[in-house]
Parts: sequence; structure tokens; C-alpha cells
Amino acid sequence: MRFFCFLFLFFCCIFFNSCKKEQKGSPGENEIWLEYKAFNPSQLTIAAGTTVVFTNKDNASHTATESANLFDSGIIKSGMTYSYTFTNKGTYYFYCNYHSANVAEQGAILVQ
Repeated sequence: MRFFCFLFLFFCCIFFNSCKKEQKGSPGENEIWLEYKAFNPSQLTIAAGTTVVFTNKDNASHTATESANLFDSGIIKSGMTYSYTFTNKGTYYFYCNYHSANVAEQGAILVQ
């Protein structure tokens, strides 16, 4: 019985590790990666007129949704991107409709 429990746990570990995407590198300038319940980076400072690219680096679908409804990417599937150009100065808070249950899982863009 112990052997079967060990075998089951072993295969579960292999299965769940194979589901993760390995991230290589880091986000480019003015790029935000959407990863498991997090944004990378979670804060970004840019100049007015800059386009920010949200890239889904996860296996799950995500959104990039601004808290005052300035923009909403809709569903961003794995490997896909969404771009938005910030024309006005200010601080813009964003989250994922599927996964942002608290402030720690949200992001902010400061436009100067």
C-alpha cells in the first residue's frame, strides 16, 4: 500500500511540474508579464504617450483590467499579448478579472 501511495505522489509531482511554464529572461522595457496570480513587474513608471504590452506567460488565461475601466484587455490566452497606450498623466491601477482577489495581486502604472 505504501508503494502505491508513493507512486501516486511521485506521478502527481511530475504532472504538476510539467504544467508550469519555465520563464526565461525578464520583461522588456514597458512590458508586463502576467504570471500565476501576479504581474511582473507589479509597478511601472512611464512617460505619457508610452505603449505598455501585457504578455501572458502563464498556462492560464488572464486579463489586464484598469480599476476605473479605462482599459480592459478581455481574455489574454497563454502566449498572447495586449497593448495599451497611456496618453494622460496619472496613476492607473490594474488587476486580473480571474485572479486578483486582493491588493497584493494588483499592479500600478505611474504615467509622468
